[in-house]
Amino acid sequence: MLVSKFTADATARDGLHALASPRAKLGWAALEVVVMTLGLVAIGRWVSPDDPLFTRAPIPWTWFAPILVALRYGVLAGLGSMLMVLVAWRLLQGTDPSAAFPVLYFLGGLLLTMVCGEFSGLWRSRIRRLSQANAYLEDRIERVTNRLFMVQRSHDVLEQDLLLQPSTLRQALGDMRARSLAGQLAAPAAAKAFLDFLGVHCQIESAQVLTLTPGAGHGTTLASVGQPVPVQLTDPLVQYALDQRRLAHVQAGFPVHEAATSHLVAAPLVLGTHREQALLVVSRMPFLALHDEALELMAVLCSSFSDAALVSDEVPGLLAHLPNCPVEFAEEASRLDRIAREFKLPSQVVVLTFGDTEHAASQRRLAERRARSPDVVWPYALEDGRERLVTLMPLVGRTAVDGYLHSLATYVAERQGLAPHQADLATLGIQYRVMTLGQAPLAPALVGVLGGTSA
Repeated sequence: MLVSKFTADATARDGLHALASPRAKLGWAALEVVVMTLGLVAIGRWVSPDDPLFTRAPIPWTWFAPILVALRYGVLAGLGSMLMVLVAWRLLQGTDPSAAFPVLYFLGGLLLTMVCGEFSGLWRSRIRRLSQANAYLEDRIERVTNRLFMVQRSHDVLEQDLLLQPSTLRQALGDMRARSLAGQLAAPAAAKAFLDFLGVHCQIESAQVLTLTPGAGHGTTLASVGQPVPVQLTDPLVQYALDQRRLAHVQAGFPVHEAATSHLVAAPLVLGTHREQALLVVSRMPFLALHDEALELMAVLCSSFSDAALVSDEVPGLLAHLPNCPVEFAEEASRLDRIAREFKLPSQVVVLTFGDTEHAASQRRLAERRARSPDVVWPYALEDGRERLVTLMPLVGRTAVDGYLHSLATYVAERQGLAPHQADLATLGIQYRVMTLGQAPLAPALVGVLGGTSA
């Protein structure tokens, strides 16, 4: 079930975030440096009292402490461990007038520690980049899963109530997200629209959306349906939903035996373009509507409804510059532009303009079908009637774009029955432009690349 999956994922993420916090990681690294270095020095003192740091041994075993620390935490931690080894030598042998300072011993250890630290830093940087790319792909998979669930649910509702509800759930929700991103829905209007969705698709009888003021012990009702039931922020179900930051139900993990509650469902929300923190509280639902499918639908709707407020601030500006741009394309472009700027993982936007010929429409459809599964496509027609296709290619470089254009030219030429030497975009009358995300502000750059074409 989606609700159980959300619970497990949220718990796991909270635990990992607590372990990976910068303060906890820094303290643990310092403790490990001290313990490992002093431990090896103590072992050397016990095994070889005359040469505790193994400066005259065939293998300088004490070097293992700074080397391992540098591989694990970087150059600075390794240098700190090496400095502790130097202090230990001074304390253990520095008072002996016959003990000469082992220059080559410490110089070799220092150089090897720095090499290991640089190696560790390089791979940690690569791992961070791969983690960011994987995080984007996992986020996209989750959003695609939610959309597939909404499609399935909307088809079921459409079959049951086709006359009374002519539009599908996906279309209505997409329209509301577009209006919210364009700044046409303030928080009260967005809350009212959301409750209307729940009233139609989840059969709620009494529910309300409240704003949450930081530091205040109460909330303000933005919208409600049915007979409202007073909501106290100290209610156990409300507190459980706020603490867990997810949808909570009296039969889905909430310890109802510990405290009584006056409500059935509580879920945190984000409303409007100013990202107001809000809370959905459902107090009354028909008995037959209290099933897992209704809870799954409500969780997906809450997640999808909050996405419009959690997207990048560049999305409303992009939609203002390009009113016909699909919301999905604007969101993906904004996310990938941020990843390109912060983590140097490039993504490409390819604009194909098909010539004013009798094959333009068929070429555009062939190019749309040729797009890769991760790509996001945006087809539209210019004012002069020419066809255009914009393809967003996530996390690829210019080499992948060249391969895509060559493959597209070969595919279109084969479909039109042309000879292999005619498999060229210029010969086919297709013009293209390529833009790499992260090199300029997103909205002006995208408007500029859409302003014209060059072969």
